[in-house]
Amino acid sequence: MFSLLSRPATQGTALSRDPFSPVDAMFNELANQRGGSSLVSRARIDVTERNGAYEVRAELPGAKKEDITIDIDGAAVSISAKVSSQSERKEGERVLYSERSHESYARAFELPQAVDAQAAEAKFDNGVLTLTLPKKDAPRSTRLAVR
Repeated sequence: MFSLLSRPATQGTALSRDPFSPVDAMFNELANQRGGSSLVSRARIDVTERNGAYEVRAELPGAKKEDITIDIDGAAVSISAKVSSQSERKEGERVLYSERSHESYARAFELPQAVDAQAAEAKFDNGVLTLTLPKKDAPRSTRLAVR
């Protein structure tokens, strides 16, 4: 009984499982070994449910709202963003060492129920993307009369 209480709230749900996590880690480690930055960082998210909608908060530090892409297909949600932190080079300036580069964030997950993409809203403030995703009404069953 105590082991059930100590599990994180997302353990064992579709939101907690990311089959590509080991592959992402491998590519990021390879990029870091070569002196570059990570190829794609996994955006950290919080998902809550209230008033017939899901609310998703995603951390996208350094991103601009025009560089964020959100795709919704039924219950599947995909968030991606590209961040460029390179500074302009002045004439006659020679860069000796630079760790600042382009970075990308990505996250895809599936919610327990399909959402109404037409009624969805997205806000971006201080590096945090907030999505309000109203649930789609579940299809009702229909009984057909035999003729």
